[in-house]
Amino acid sequence: METVPPQSRLSALLSWCESQGASDLHGRGGWPFQIRVHGRLSVVPVELFPAPDDLMLTSWFLDCFSGELVSRITTSTEVDASFQHGSLRYRANFSKQRGAQSFSFRVVPQHRMRMEDLQLPESLADLVREPRGLILVTGPTGQGKSTTLRALIQHLNETQALRIITIEDPIEYLFTDAQSHFEQREVGLDTRTFADGIRNAMRQDPNVIFVGEIRDRESIWAAMQAAETGHLVLTTLHADSVAQAIGRIREFYPPEEQPNISSLLARNLNSIVCQRLIPNVEGTRTPCVEIMKRDAGTSQAILENDLHRLTGIIESANHVGMHSFDQYLQELLAAGIVSEETARAFAINRHRLDLALRGILTQQAILDPDPNR
Repeated sequence: METVPPQSRLSALLSWCESQGASDLHGRGGWPFQIRVHGRLSVVPVELFPAPDDLMLTSWFLDCFSGELVSRITTSTEVDASFQHGSLRYRANFSKQRGAQSFSFRVVPQHRMRMEDLQLPESLADLVREPRGLILVTGPTGQGKSTTLRALIQHLNETQALRIITIEDPIEYLFTDAQSHFEQREVGLDTRTFADGIRNAMRQDPNVIFVGEIRDRESIWAAMQAAETGHLVLTTLHADSVAQAIGRIREFYPPEEQPNISSLLARNLNSIVCQRLIPNVEGTRTPCVEIMKRDAGTSQAILENDLHRLTGIIESANHVGMHSFDQYLQELLAAGIVSEETARAFAINRHRLDLALRGILTQQAILDPDPNR
């Protein structure tokens, strides 16, 4: 494991960022450092940490990282890695922009995140009660997808005796066995690709397979095959809605193969959780989620590629734990967790939100009353 030594200049910068509550640190040659705190980007004061140049960044990396990693950073256009700084673990991406060195570091929470800690609906725990099938958590970059999946996996760890294999690039969170037994594998170090890791995991007696991200047709196919053969598979995908997630998976395949993919999804896709972090009244961020579960209606719409029907099916199925992004947003507003201004800014259908605020539209309650939320 790469470790940033406490006496280094990079350590000083990271320590300052941590004192500000930053989730991300960005640097590039010739420009001031920037941090992200509760979703908001700001510049690191240059009087504290001057804007770096390539020579300075390379010097910092040489002081902190192994020669092998520094060689990859300086000779490759993109490198993914992880490192430890004090008690915190970071996910790192090193890249080039206009020929200059650039990097992005993100803090990976290492304490045992539970769903209630993340302000996630209790209904999410129901999703992992099925012993087999595929669960997708989707959303834009930086919206807490991996953190939500870690909370679901930690819930399994604390409640069931299972063998759980994770395949990540890189490994971010180190699980500690509770009731479950973990094996964590890193792409590039322990397995060649996500697809290879999934295929080999199926020969290692898993109950649950967690895949850091499905990003190509081979990993998608391997994940669906694992679900088809009786495993519970959890993974992430970049998509803004349930319909877009299914459409994106189909688009990885040529038109003549897409009906077969839709058939596999209709049979094996247990649920999709679409998540975004939105500003709350306390100045931090709260997850707003859309949940689709497999039932006769959603399976038929997926099988027939009639994806525009999904939102209506989801919105009419609150009684079984499904709800749209806007329905959950209205619940957050009614509970006083987000402001009306925020709700209007993030609503998918602002007209329907206006009707709901005027009392013309109503819905079954999604959130349980909780004075501590």
